[in-house]
Amino acid sequence: MPVKSGAASYWNSLASSYAALGSPLRPAREDIRFMEAAVAGWAAWHSRAPRAVLIGVTPDIAQMAWPAQTSLTAVDSSLTMVSALWPRNGSHCKRRLVVADWRALPLGRGACDIVIGDGSINCLPYPDGFRSLAAEISGVLGAEGLLVLRCYIQPELQEQPDQVLAELFTERIPSFHHFKFRLLMALQPSAHTGIAVNDAYEFWASSAVDEARLAARPGWEQAAIEMIRLYRGTDTVHTFPTRAELRAVLDESFDEVSVSIPSYCLGERCPTILFRPRQGLRAG
Repeated sequence: MPVKSGAASYWNSLASSYAALGSPLRPAREDIRFMEAAVAGWAAWHSRAPRAVLIGVTPDIAQMAWPAQTSLTAVDSSLTMVSALWPRNGSHCKRRLVVADWRALPLGRGACDIVIGDGSINCLPYPDGFRSLAAEISGVLGAEGLLVLRCYIQPELQEQPDQVLAELFTERIPSFHHFKFRLLMALQPSAHTGIAVNDAYEFWASSAVDEARLAARPGWEQAAIEMIRLYRGTDTVHTFPTRAELRAVLDESFDEVSVSIPSYCLGERCPTILFRPRQGLRAG
C-alpha cells in the first residue's frame, strides 16, 4: 500500500516497536496453526509446493511451517517495515521481498496459488480500497488459488469509547493491547471513514489515566502502554468493517470457504477467513 508522508513516521516507529505488540494486534499461535493447516491442505490436494504471496511482512507468517519448497513473495511499500521485520534466516521455503503497492502487485495473472495476510485489508479505505485489493488478488491468484485473511471485524453492536475506558482496570481487559484494539473500534464513526489513530491518542491523553497504576497490573507492560504515543500527530487510518460490510465487498470477487474464530480474548473480532476466487469472474 502507498505510505503518505503523514503516515510514514507511524509505520517507521511501529517497525522498531513491533516486538512489544501482543495479541490480538498480531497473530497468536492459534491463528498461525490454522493458516499452516490451510496451506498444507492446499499443497496436499495439489501434490506440489505452493507459490505464495504475503501481503505485508508479518514475521509470524513468514516464519510459519510452510510446505517444503514453497516460493514465498512478501509485498510491502514501507522500506522501514521490510528492513525491521523481514526474517533473514530460519526457513525452508524460498523467500523474496518486493517493494510495491498491494493494489498493484507486480505479478502476472494467475502467478500465485496462495495469498495470505494479517490485518492487511484493515489498512485500506472502505469500500474502495478493499475492492481494489480484492480485484488485484483475484487477478494474480490461479483458478484453484486460496486467499487466507486474518481480519479485524467491528462487532454488530458497536461499543462506546467511555464504555471501554470504564472497563480499563477490570479483568474484562487483560492487556493494553486489548484496550487499544477495543478503543480504536469504539471511536470509529463508520467503516467508510475509518479511525485516525491520532484520534485514539487524543482520547487517551484527555482521559488522564494513571499510567503508573496501570503498568503495575500483571501483564500490563509499560512498553505496551507507551506504544499509544506512536499514534500522536499521525494521519494513519485503520478501517474496521462489520462482518456483513466485509462480505459485501469480498463476495464480489471471492467465495468464502471457511472461518476460524480463535478462542483468545477478542478472538471473535479477529477471524481468519479462507476464500477462493469466484470462477464465474475469471472467464476471459
